[in-house]
Amino acid sequence: MPRLLPIGVALLATAALATGCAGAKQAGATVPESASLAPADATAFATIATDADSEQWKQADEVLSRVPALRDGLTAAIANELGEQGLDWETDVAPALGPEVVVVGTANRHPIVLVQPESEERLDALLDAVDEDVARADVDGHVALAEEQAHLAEYRTALARGTIEDDPKFVAGIEALPVDSLGLVWVDLGAVTKALGSELEVFGVSEPLEVGLDWLSAALAADDDGLLVVLGSRTPGGGDTHYEPELFDRVPADSVVAVSFGGTQGVLDRIEGQVDVDGIAGALEKVTGVSLDGVLEALTGEGVLFVRPGEELPEVTLVLRPPNADETWPDVDRLIRGLADDAGATVTTSTENGVAVSRATAEGTTVRWARPEPGLVVVTTGTDVAVLSEGGETLAETDAFEAAAEAAGLGERTKGFAYVDVLLPVVERAAGTDVPPDLEQSVGAVDAVLLQASGDGDTTRVSGFVRIPD
Repeated sequence: MPRLLPIGVALLATAALATGCAGAKQAGATVPESASLAPADATAFATIATDADSEQWKQADEVLSRVPALRDGLTAAIANELGEQGLDWETDVAPALGPEVVVVGTANRHPIVLVQPESEERLDALLDAVDEDVARADVDGHVALAEEQAHLAEYRTALARGTIEDDPKFVAGIEALPVDSLGLVWVDLGAVTKALGSELEVFGVSEPLEVGLDWLSAALAADDDGLLVVLGSRTPGGGDTHYEPELFDRVPADSVVAVSFGGTQGVLDRIEGQVDVDGIAGALEKVTGVSLDGVLEALTGEGVLFVRPGEELPEVTLVLRPPNADETWPDVDRLIRGLADDAGATVTTSTENGVAVSRATAEGTTVRWARPEPGLVVVTTGTDVAVLSEGGETLAETDAFEAAAEAAGLGERTKGFAYVDVLLPVVERAAGTDVPPDLEQSVGAVDAVLLQASGDGDTTRVSGFVRIPD
């Protein structure tokens, strides 16, 4: 079994890099039939499509064909990994696995792998080739593999008591995922962390292990426009933090990066409830002269951060619409002035187009901050604080953003999202030099990236979409 893991990892890596959006665009997957192979007390479940003739695999191959360097690199890496063990995917591995591989984590955290080989002789040959001595049993038309026979015995006993198919936590996790996918995974984080916490007691750790998540699910899918990875999770007591991104609808069309956030009060309340913030608040106020409450208040409304091309450096702009701008403005002004003073910047204030604008200049960079409209606070390194579009084309109206938003399932209300348009310049600037030709070709094929959070109540769905158009 341990030596079979590299093969499984290679399959998962291929799936992760070769997946995108399909009917995948929408959440609402149904519980797969293979869930009947997982006991009701299972702590993990995963399924991977291994049928190269399936629509998802065909679509994944089509997407990767637009990035030859990446596809060739993946193909070579997998071929080399298998070749070291004298194996070939099409003749040795695929027939031994069948159309789907299922992995179940038992309550005792023992992995059980289930396959449907074209013939057991094929599976025997594969296990012999990798020199693996594993326990096996027939379970509901599948061959179940485990490290020890005792693990199979406990698995079959648990399976006889019931399956996970109707578990509300499992169903919710699956429903948070795309309708179609190349593979999916679900983990009962509550049960896993509880078990790990019990084991840590041996080392003198008495505090319960708590990650704040009930369960976590993930899926990978492929379609003709790009790549999609979806994560689902439940935070008990998380509440609803949706908002309508009205400010984002005014971000200029030439922006290359944009981050929209809002509805964060519930998140901030949970942080304050779980963390002793007195020390943090005192340190912050001592350094900046601004109270933590003032900072949090500024972030509880809607906000948008975006980057536009500049003559020498990119122009970065932050726009806030807090619940009470009159109360937030003094804190923002005090914070920036304090930072400017620490940086040795020159601070001035003048009127521009009827708006009082403050400026801090240091080392050739000028930061402006003002209230150009009622209810708004703007901080920018650009030349004008009136940066939000008024009737001109916006980023939300561009073809690249609209395609990415549709693929990721971005609706009228969201829990927040980040968008990058044209990835190559961002990578080059981060690297500080030109990227290698193969990487340039691969990254250059991507024309947009969108990461967004949605979901109902305390369930959150995070979708990461990479657009690779034909």
